[in-house]
Amino acid sequence: MRSPFPFALAACGLFFSAAPHVVAQDLQVYGQVRLTINKVKTGNTGSVTEERDNASRLGFRGKEDLGDGMTALFGLEMGVDADSGAAAAPGFRNSYAALRGSWGTVALGRLDSANPTGSPLYSQVTRITSFAANDAGATAIGTSMLNARNRTSNAIGYQSPMWGSVNFRARYYLRGDARTPDQENGAKSMDMGLNYAQGPWSAGIGYAKDTRPGGLLANEFSSKWQAGVRYDFGVVEPYVLLGRDTYAKASATARAGVDYWLVGSRFAAGQHAVVVNLAQREVQTSLLGVRKRYQVAYTYALSRRTELQAFFDQDGINSSRSNAAVRAVGAGVRHDF
Repeated sequence: MRSPFPFALAACGLFFSAAPHVVAQDLQVYGQVRLTINKVKTGNTGSVTEERDNASRLGFRGKEDLGDGMTALFGLEMGVDADSGAAAAPGFRNSYAALRGSWGTVALGRLDSANPTGSPLYSQVTRITSFAANDAGATAIGTSMLNARNRTSNAIGYQSPMWGSVNFRARYYLRGDARTPDQENGAKSMDMGLNYAQGPWSAGIGYAKDTRPGGLLANEFSSKWQAGVRYDFGVVEPYVLLGRDTYAKASATARAGVDYWLVGSRFAAGQHAVVVNLAQREVQTSLLGVRKRYQVAYTYALSRRTELQAFFDQDGINSSRSNAAVRAVGAGVRHDF
C-alpha cells in the first residue's frame, strides 16, 4: 500500500499556493446566532411559549485592492432559522458586488443595511435609535412601526464619502408586484438619506418615493419622510425619530397620510445595558386606530461577541379593535462570529 504522505504534501502545496490569492481578496466568513425563549399572549387568549430565531445569518464578504484608490467589494449573506435549521426565504439576505473610490461607493444586487452602501432609511434608524435586543422576532419595529424598508432586490445603491460631518445615501430599485417582489414589472422606488455625525450628536433626514406605470394602486405606499436625532451623554443616550408615510387613493375608511414617532433611550454601564422605547403609528386602514408600542430590554455582555438578552414588549396593534394587543416576554442569547 502506498503511503498517503506524498498526497498530503501535495494537498498542502496546493493550499499554500492558493492562499495568497485568498488573502489578497481579504475573504471573511462571519455570522450571528440569535435565539430567545418567548411567552406571547394575544388579547384575552391563553399564552403561547415558543423558541424563536431572531434573524440569524451566515455570510461571506471580501474586498480586493484594484490600485489607484479603487477597491472591489462583494458579499453573500444567507438567512438561517437557527431554531429549526431551515434556510430563510429568500435564501440570501444580501448578495452584491460593489466598487469604492474617492467618489464614494456603488453597489449592485440584493441590498440591505449590511452592504457597503448601507440603506438610506434603515441605516438612519439603526444609527439614531436602539433596538430592544433585536430588530427581529417579537421586538421588531424597523419595518412594522417605522416602515424603514431595508432589504431590496434588483437594486443599485450609492454612498458618498464623508463631507466633513455629513454623508449621503441613495438607492434605486425595480420593485415588482407586492406578491412577487423579485419579478420586475415596471414599478420603481427611490430612497435617499442625508446623515450627520459629530461628537455626541447623530442626526438624519430621509425621503422615499414609489412609482408604478399607470399610477399607484388604491392604498399603495406612495412616499415618506423621516427625521431623527440622538445625543450621547455617556451613560444615557436619548433619541427621537418621527416621520410620515403617504398612501395613494385612500378610501373613505383609510388614511392618505400615516404619522409615526419613536422616543427612547439606551442606558449603559459596563457590561449592562437597558433600552426603553415608546412608539406610535397611525393605522392606515382605520381612520381612528393607532398602534402603540412599549418596549423594555436588558442585555449583559459576556464578551465582545456574546450577550444575554431579556425583554418585555407590548404591541397595541390597533386601538380601534378590542383584544388585539400582543404582549411578549422573552430571554435568550446572541453570539457573533
